[in-house]
Amino acid sequence: MAGPRAKELHHVPLSVLLMLAGMWLFICMAALQYPEDLGNDPHLVEMGAGIIVFLTGLVRLSRPRGRETDLLVTVVGVGLILSGFFGDWGAEVIRWNQVASGCVLALLGLLGLMLAERSRDSGKPGEPGEPGEQDGSTGRTRSARRTARHTS
Repeated sequence: MAGPRAKELHHVPLSVLLMLAGMWLFICMAALQYPEDLGNDPHLVEMGAGIIVFLTGLVRLSRPRGRETDLLVTVVGVGLILSGFFGDWGAEVIRWNQVASGCVLALLGLLGLMLAERSRDSGKPGEPGEPGEQDGSTGRTRSARRTARHTS
């Protein structure tokens, strides 16, 4: 598959994983059977993170994404890790769920940053075969040279 959209297709699985992680943060209280005597405080932290991560994954699917979305996911992941260690939730299952979920989110965010760097490096104008490749003789880009040739 060739074309400008083909470079972005490798970001779709990452976006889907982000959406799944966001959904996990919504259902983890019921799935892991958090103790009922703790209230909803730990789950509110996870729900807030889940909303941010799910919407970030959704945005990444619907429009071209930028570094900001990957940085946001990384920050949310680190926040969950810190919440797991410093939040006095009283149950180990909550602590380890937040730490594990935070690690997964931080890794997904860093992976997104690495993929963005890689696609940016491979798409620099001026590289052979790219639309912005410079013509050494005239200094014009290849597409500008082609346009000038067809209009004259």
